[in-house]
Amino acid sequence: MLSGGFKTFVTSMTIAAAVVAGLVAGPGHGTATAASAASPVSTASAPTTARTIAVVDALLETTVLTLTNLRRVVAGCAPLRFNRELRTAARRHSARMANNATMSHRLAGEPTLGTRITRAGYTDWRLVAENVAAGFDSARWVLRAWWLSPAHRRNIKNCRLRELGVGVVLKDGQLWWTQNFGRR
Repeated sequence: MLSGGFKTFVTSMTIAAAVVAGLVAGPGHGTATAASAASPVSTASAPTTARTIAVVDALLETTVLTLTNLRRVVAGCAPLRFNRELRTAARRHSARMANNATMSHRLAGEPTLGTRITRAGYTDWRLVAENVAAGFDSARWVLRAWWLSPAHRRNIKNCRLRELGVGVVLKDGQLWWTQNFGRR
């Protein structure tokens, strides 16, 4: 039996995730590996702009955080708090993967995860972890893939981790995903 506050939290998170996932959900195929108000748009075809892409990326990032927290709460962990510095590191890493057309926790010439996160401003950390993926069309599908992978699921369910930053980059029609977890 769920307590009142916990039940309210789970219900709110479920509704939010369902609404957001419904907006961005679609059949997803890909690969995963562990370690101001908008102007109205007409129904006519509108050109894709950098601003539009940034809004979609931010929506996907927020959805990943929400869906990750749903999984954590069900597993008995506290929800992760959004962290701007971890998001910066995650976005930079997703952009590097996209620019190199290679999914990896560490690309050639790239520093370690700890160094990348520290350079993004997340200092004095005690524990960090990362999940990466490429090719999934929605937050729902990438979370499903991570959850089905034991190594990724361990990161998501690690109750010692407290904060999360998600970076999503769209390049050449493909989404590149990074989750950076941390604890100070």
